Amino acid sequence: MNTLFNNLPDIDFAVKDTAVIEAEVIARFEEKLGRTLHPGDPWRQTLLSFAYYLSQQRSIIDFAGKQNLLKYSGEGYLENLAALVGTSRLEPMAAVTTLGFILSMALPSATIIPQGTRVTPGNDIYFATQNDVEIPAGELSITVNAQCTQVGAVGNGWLPGQVNRLVDPFPFHHSVQNITITQGGADRESLEAFRERTRLAPESYSTAGNYGAYMYWAKTASQLIVDVSVKSPSPGVVEIIPLLEGGEIPTQSVLDEVYNICSADHRRPLTDHVIVRKPEEVKYKINIVYFIARSNAAFGMTIQERFKAALHDYILWQKSALGRDINPSQLTKMVMKAGIKRVEIIEPIHRVLQYYELGVVVPEDIIFDYGGIEDD
Repeated sequence: MNTLFNNLPDIDFAVKDTAVIEAEVIARFEEKLGRTLHPGDPWRQTLLSFAYYLSQQRSIIDFAGKQNLLKYSGEGYLENLAALVGTSRLEPMAAVTTLGFILSMALPSATIIPQGTRVTPGNDIYFATQNDVEIPAGELSITVNAQCTQVGAVGNGWLPGQVNRLVDPFPFHHSVQNITITQGGADRESLEAFRERTRLAPESYSTAGNYGAYMYWAKTASQLIVDVSVKSPSPGVVEIIPLLEGGEIPTQSVLDEVYNICSADHRRPLTDHVIVRKPEEVKYKINIVYFIARSNAAFGMTIQERFKAALHDYILWQKSALGRDINPSQLTKMVMKAGIKRVEIIEPIHRVLQYYELGVVVPEDIIFDYGGIEDD
């Protein structure tokens, strides 16, 4: 959840504690009756049943009240709350890629590749061309945008060359393959991402090109976008840099979608020149040695597995936000929670990143050694 929501105080619209309600009801009736209601008193038993019913009713009242607040609103309720600021939840999207078709020979007339021509990498996954294209006479190849026939993340992650089996053949076809990684497929927008966009929605009303407006509209391009950097490096220029879930770098198709949304005439001030580009990766290395306390030696294997999980979490944390400094102190904090006694961090060293930079590490640059057991 957004830090802003975490910092908001928790509230209750009604007291729900059954014990508090029972004491309140019995005290009120004792005051009216002018006598004490002992545990075996029939009046007391009747009132306890009523107090339980009242407790359930107050829980419903508290729930209903909270569903009107952005911090607490849940499935179904949040959609209705977002409608008040003109925002709707992003529905599932299909992955996209660019396919390159090659003919077996140059032909004297144009070759039509119809819209909907399917190509597959296997596993019952298909990518269909999004429009009719022609390979001109005398030419051998052409590229065309294609979309997965299934929505969701199932179509993501096929590397260039893997989508290469033509399902709907046409004359003189020689070969086909994707020339870009398949990307952009997403399940329905998560509640937390939708909650954050709803919070930003009022910013979108501005036509002055403010930071929040560009961030809001950029995030509507795909529910896979988890972070957006918006800067003006020079007067009249707006630079937008999106980052995808899991620290993935957006493909050109995602960048184009962000550009089309943010540069629309009814959203972009006439004086703004919008640029959408990829983050710049900053490579760093991990080289650490960790030790386990003798008192925890019996749990050594468990602690080592927890250490590896914490290291993975740090790597993901580091690449989950643009401009996040490469921070060895954060690494120490996260791995220490695994139960180790001490850690020596040789790399990374602290490095300040710019708003357009993203800290990433490749597997071959990750070294961690178990230093052994030390006295407490």
